[in-house]
Amino acid sequence: MRCCLNSLVLLSAFAAVPVAHAQDGATSPRPPAQDGGIVVTGKAQPPIKKAQRYIRQVLDTEDGQLARFVDPVCPLVLGLPARFKGAIEDRVRIVGAAASVRMGKDKCEPNLMIVFADNADSLLDTMRKQGNAAFTNLDDNALRDAFAAGPIHAWRLVVTRDEVGHLSTGNDDPDYPPVMEGETQAVTINAVVVMDRHVALGKSVRQLGDYVVMRTLVGARPPAKGSIASASILSLFDPNVAPPPAEITDMDIGLLAGLYRMRNPYEQGSDQAYRISRTMVGGKQH
Repeated sequence: MRCCLNSLVLLSAFAAVPVAHAQDGATSPRPPAQDGGIVVTGKAQPPIKKAQRYIRQVLDTEDGQLARFVDPVCPLVLGLPARFKGAIEDRVRIVGAAASVRMGKDKCEPNLMIVFADNADSLLDTMRKQGNAAFTNLDDNALRDAFAAGPIHAWRLVVTRDEVGHLSTGNDDPDYPPVMEGETQAVTINAVVVMDRHVALGKSVRQLGDYVVMRTLVGARPPAKGSIASASILSLFDPNVAPPPAEITDMDIGLLAGLYRMRNPYEQGSDQAYRISRTMVGGKQH
């Protein structure tokens, strides 16, 4: 199923427009030593109700399970000059690894793609008309996320995997569903973010990389209405938040690390969210 992103690579090579006028001062990465100092546990632990409210705002915890990557994550950025492209990919790797996400080695096959395009809506419309394979096996919710009009499109291919590795997508034939063995978990196979280049201008690679981490590795999204319960990089493009966070916040990191350090991936999403919220305030998952 990873190969579904290959056709997006080919299309994006023509449709994505490099951000040629980005300012080095606004988008250049900081020294690697600073990025390597991410503290996943966070400095200030929030009250549990605040953590739970934040999770409810950015994740759907009632429908199924919370999905996460199981295979190593391999990020690829398209549509930016090389100095920015590599910096964002590195940032995704650094933050992911600090939160116990398995990251792929060099020259791995991409399963997390970030595309900067002249017009994201136009690119998605072209992809849809051409039947691009990047949409293969997506369920209705993921398709809705992919085609929702706006400067940023983000979606994930999530499947159900049983204890012996058998996969089931959301589009299985209801009359002939696959036979699953034992307990099952929601697994992210690949994730895509397509972003208008104009919204990226003036943002740092740290901000863009951290925003992508939360949208893809976690599947989080900014609330449709109202502000998030706590400071979050998901507010990066919210015009009502000024200034936006300079990087991923303690609350964001707590959710990311809690998800990827979750001991029982077979519980329902509401139970998983509760256990993650406990770790965010210094408790333990049981």
